[in-house]
Amino acid sequence: MSVVRLAKRYATGLWEYALSLHESETIVKEMKSLIDIINQNKDFQFFLKSPIIETHKKINIVNEIFKSFSPTSRNFITLVVRHKRENDLLEIAQQVLELYDVYNGIQRVEIISAVPLDQETVSKILNSFPKINQEKAIIENKIDASLIGGYILRMGDQQIDASVKSELTNIQKKLSNKIF
Repeated sequence: MSVVRLAKRYATGLWEYALSLHESETIVKEMKSLIDIINQNKDFQFFLKSPIIETHKKINIVNEIFKSFSPTSRNFITLVVRHKRENDLLEIAQQVLELYDVYNGIQRVEIISAVPLDQETVSKILNSFPKINQEKAIIENKIDASLIGGYILRMGDQQIDASVKSELTNIQKKLSNKIF
């Protein structure tokens, strides 16, 4: 089973359980903390991936690390470790955040441009895509000078490339296919 499918199954189980207990906000906050801990601590990443450390020791260590978390999150993390899926904790936590976004109608939009964009320019770009609800969208502007100009807009699994770099690449491909 792919990691993404597995992570979605675990995340869906946690999310539905959290909703039934009215703990969704707490779980989301704790999953964000879990993501930060995993991303910022290389030793913790090695610990999770280590096949040498026995499962019961990993459970004890994880319970100590996350003792400030709610019982729901602690029990969930313990369950994941018990099933030997601790390598997938990061992906599972990210999937929980995606489920939260879907549940609340939040859209994450990434606009990559050659230079930082002002709010007016961002609004013009977003207005050209009626699927984007600007009131519930979380917009992130990333900079990539290699684009030369224009932008790349990413939302979910969709990408719209309106950059000068891609236009130049397309022109180069067309010219290279012509025999003179």
